[in-house]
Order: sequence, then C-alpha cells, then structure tokens
Amino acid sequence: MKTLHKIELIIIILLISLTAFSQKMESVSRIINEQQIELPLGYSFISSRIIAENPDMLFVMASVLNENLGFVRNSQGEILRKIGPNWVNGIGDWIVEEAYLVNMLAEDSFIIEGETINQATPISLETGFQFVSYFPEIELDAMIAFETIIGDELDFIRNSQGEVLRKIGPNWVNGIGNCMPGQGYLVKMFSDDVLIYPEIFWEPCPGIPTVTYEGQIYNTVLIGEKCWLKESLNVGIMIYGNEEMTDNNIIEKYCYDNDLANCNEYGALYQWNEMMQYSIIPGVQGICPSGWHIPSDEEWKLLEGTVDSQYSVGDPIWSFSGWRGFDAGLNLKSINGWDNNGNGVDLYGFSALPGGKRLSDGDFVNLNEYSNIWCSDEVGPGEA
Repeated sequence: MKTLHKIELIIIILLISLTAFSQKMESVSRIINEQQIELPLGYSFISSRIIAENPDMLFVMASVLNENLGFVRNSQGEILRKIGPNWVNGIGDWIVEEAYLVNMLAEDSFIIEGETINQATPISLETGFQFVSYFPEIELDAMIAFETIIGDELDFIRNSQGEVLRKIGPNWVNGIGNCMPGQGYLVKMFSDDVLIYPEIFWEPCPGIPTVTYEGQIYNTVLIGEKCWLKESLNVGIMIYGNEEMTDNNIIEKYCYDNDLANCNEYGALYQWNEMMQYSIIPGVQGICPSGWHIPSDEEWKLLEGTVDSQYSVGDPIWSFSGWRGFDAGLNLKSINGWDNNGNGVDLYGFSALPGGKRLSDGDFVNLNEYSNIWCSDEVGPGEA
C-alpha cells in the first residue's frame, strides 16, 4: 500500500539497530532471578513465576512472618499461620504452579529468588476449585492468558478483586481485564483440563537494554537477529499541525491534537522527509540516535516473517501490498489501548501503540485506532 510522503503526512517511527545479534546465547551457569510479590491489605491471591531455591514456605515468606500477615492458605485448605509465639507451616513447600490466598492485616511485600519457570509450562487443573499461578512476566488480557481452558470444562475464573471471567449466555465475558504478574487466580472447573499460558518471545538487546537519547530513555527488544526500540521515537521541537516541517537543521515533530502529552504517551509524528533528514537513502540514520537507523522495507519484511505464526521469513506474501500475513500485526501490537477490540498480544515486546496520524490539511485522525509506521524506502518519486 503506497503512502504519499510529501502529500499525506504521517507518522510514528520505530528504529532498528545497525548491529545484528544471534538469538542463540548460551549460559555457562544457572541464572538466578527474583520477583517481588506485593501483599495488599485484606485478602488476595498471589503467585510467582520463580522456582524458589528453598521452597519451604517458612523460608520463602520469612521476611513477612510478622504482625502484618494473618495467614496463607492453599487450594487444599492447608494453612501457614501463627499459633502462639510460633509460625506453623501446614502447607509445606511453595509450589510454583499453585497460587495462594493471603490475608494481610497491613500492606507488605517479599522477594522470591530462583530460576524462572518456562511460562508455557502446563498446569494441571482438576475438577472443582483451584488457586492457579500466573507465569507470564507481563500483563495479558485474561481471554488470551486463559485461552487454552476457555470452553465447556470451565465454569469461571476470579481475581483478588472479585472480578470474574465467565460465560453469560452464548458469550464469554471478561470482567477481569488483564492478568497481572504476581497475582493468582481462583479457577472452577467442571472437569479436568490443562492450562498453558501463551509464550512471550522477547528480551532486551544484549549489552544495550536501554538507549538514552535527547534526555529520554528508550527500552530495546531483540526480535530475531535485529534490535529494535520498544517505544516510538519522541524527539524534536513540537510545531502545530497546520505548519509544514522544513529543512532548517532543527528536528521538528507533531504531537496528536497539538498536545505534548500525546507525544509522551504514543511517540511523535513526522513527515517522511523530516524523519529522513532530507535523504532518500534506505536505512539512513535520519533523526535516530547514533548507531541506529530507520528500518528499510526489507527489514520490515524480516520483522513480519519473524513474528508471524503462519508465514515465515522469505515467504512471497511479504511482497504483497495492503493487508498481508496472518497474525504479525496482532503479535506486534500492545495488549491495551486499541479501540474496537483491537488490542494485540505483544508476544515479541514490540508494543506498537495506536498513535494515529496527521493529515496533509493539518488535522489529526485515528488515535487509538491505527499505528502508521514509516520505512526508509521510496517506491517512486514522492512515495514511501
């Protein structure tokens, strides 16, 4: 689909590193990670993605065995609580696949250390009620997180706030919203089943987890063998939508509705020439940080083929114009912020936000509906 870069003026820019990294990174030793578990006042379900080095509940929760803690209970009704002067562990070991009901008399928190479990590790669910752990490191729409058990075997899923995912009439209704790391969930099953959370395939770029540029910090993400910024670029001096960008040695940007807050949330909008810094060379640095460049069309095809579940890198479909692929867009979009049930699953950490665009007459349109992202290739005079 061609876009007139000198007539219709868009939009958000994502950047790609000059350096390629291999996905295969061997570790010679076990990697010890940690997760902080927040304990709010009252009752809540908690869980962890960390396989504790010492799983004894008295060790795992040692730092909160104090006056703030009322009790901890598992799905079987076994309890860790204080009897007289002593804490009595009726649960035994912290099991990573299980969640726990905690009663707190005051807010507190603790840290679990150990190895991170593979988030696609199956969790066996038995008929009846069960406290279930949440493995993903990021929040996910509950309909996506629990996709493998949404069906005839499931009665409902409930979070700590009493919000419920359940079937009402012919439709499943998600009253939970997004599942959150550190929280657990109460699941009621009509029959046995297996829960498998979707695997999220992203990590920061080796050696450069963040990039500081013009006073702002950008996170990085490794997708295949290429390094991308997770956030859209937001650099330059804001000009109003009714003004044109010019080659004046000053980086200029548009903010949706002429509001700087939108630049801070979604990234800035740029005309193609300004973004390219008035070059027509594919892969030019343009307005990017040193060592980075504006992705070419070939690099976009590589990205699409890497994240799509049906069409791999090199498939002829990536040379089509217009709509193409199967679920590359879904896998690149952020998990919230999109209107009309358009949220993505963000499997690769690209986290594309629906920042809209500026039209050639200076109007702004499509906020929360579309993300229009430039590449650095022209397809003809005045077109990119």
